Amino acid sequence: MYPNLFLLGAGKCGTTSLHHLLGCHPDIHACTPKEPSFFCSYFQVIADPITYFSLFHADTRYRVDASHVYFSNPETPPILKGLFPKAAFIVILRDPKRRAYSLYQHMRRAQHADGQPIELLESFADALFAEDDRFASPAFFQTCRHYFYNFMYVRSSLFDLQIDRYLSLFPRDQFLFLSLAQLKNQAQATREKLAAFLDISPDGFGDTIPDANRAPAYAPYDPACDAFLTERFAGLTDRVDAMIGQRLDWSC
Repeated sequence: MYPNLFLLGAGKCGTTSLHHLLGCHPDIHACTPKEPSFFCSYFQVIADPITYFSLFHADTRYRVDASHVYFSNPETPPILKGLFPKAAFIVILRDPKRRAYSLYQHMRRAQHADGQPIELLESFADALFAEDDRFASPAFFQTCRHYFYNFMYVRSSLFDLQIDRYLSLFPRDQFLFLSLAQLKNQAQATREKLAAFLDISPDGFGDTIPDANRAPAYAPYDPACDAFLTERFAGLTDRVDAMIGQRLDWSC
């Protein structure tokens, strides 16, 4: 047994809720842990291949790996193409500014083994303005306190570049694209889209969308950060919509 469905999406886009929803369906096995991250050489939660493939020993039509690192890690798409050329992919996205800030707050909430936050910079502005130096630093890559691209609040939100890595290798019809706003506000339509894409019954998903990994309310970030992100993300959502051939709901 091996994975044949991959749930892609930048962290803090609703992948956990969607993973739980997929796992509710009798035709889908959602592995535990949710994010084995095996196909990311420098951030593997599960590093042993025998252990990894044992996660998918299930007699179901689909076996899903929901490792969000596969979306931002440049080395992953060609590996998946080589091993699983017929796999299906579900991609969930959200407003890039909200997503970048939510990821920063998550990295501040989450604790490192040393008891301190994973992200040590105490302001979102400092983290944004440090990103270029961090990205260019081999030392930061080698010693950072978590998955490298989780410190790249802007770069990991450049969804068009990440999607292009996959669409350059796989046919478009192997992908379903959703947004967090759709998952939250159009529950029935989302279940029906998932069922149609996977050719399974929508009844297997149940009547509700799981609300998992909900973040607390955050104070707004300052206008300088907003201006910075507006410039960095100019035209991004329009480019994504054009690439995937549909208009996503980017409202949250």
